[in-house]
Amino acid sequence: MEKRDYLMDQIEQLGQSLAQIFSKLFGLSKQGKVPEAIEMTSRSLKTELDLDLNEIASIPNGDFIITLQKDKKLNHTNLELLADILLQVADETCNDNLKSDESINLYSKCLEIYNHLNERDLTYSFVRESKIARIQSLLL
Repeated sequence: MEKRDYLMDQIEQLGQSLAQIFSKLFGLSKQGKVPEAIEMTSRSLKTELDLDLNEIASIPNGDFIITLQKDKKLNHTNLELLADILLQVADETCNDNLKSDESINLYSKCLEIYNHLNERDLTYSFVRESKIARIQSLLL
C-alpha cells in the first residue's frame, strides 16, 4: 500500500482550492459581478495561502517565485493555477484598454510565473506560450 506524504496531501489540497477559486472568479466575472469576483478571490487567497491580492502585488518581482515556492509551498501546478487567477483578475481590472498600475503589476507577476514555468517544465505548453505573448503585448 502506498504511503502518502502529509506535505504532498496539503499541496494537492491547495491545488484543488486554487482551482475552485479560479472557477468561482471566472463564473462571477461572466455574470458581470467583477468587483464581487475580485473581492471573493482576494478573501479566498488570504484564507488558502495567507496572501491577498495586495500582498501578492507588493512582493518584489525578483523575490516573487522564491516567496511563493519556499514560504507558500506552491509547486509548478499550483503556480500555474495562481498565474491563471492573477491573469483573470488583471484582465478584469483593465478598463477599455486602459491599464491601471494594479493590472500592470499583476500582468508582470503572471509573466514572471509563466516564464519560470517555461524554464523549469519539461513539457512545452502552447497555451502558456499564448498567454505569455498576450501579456507581453499588453505590457508594451
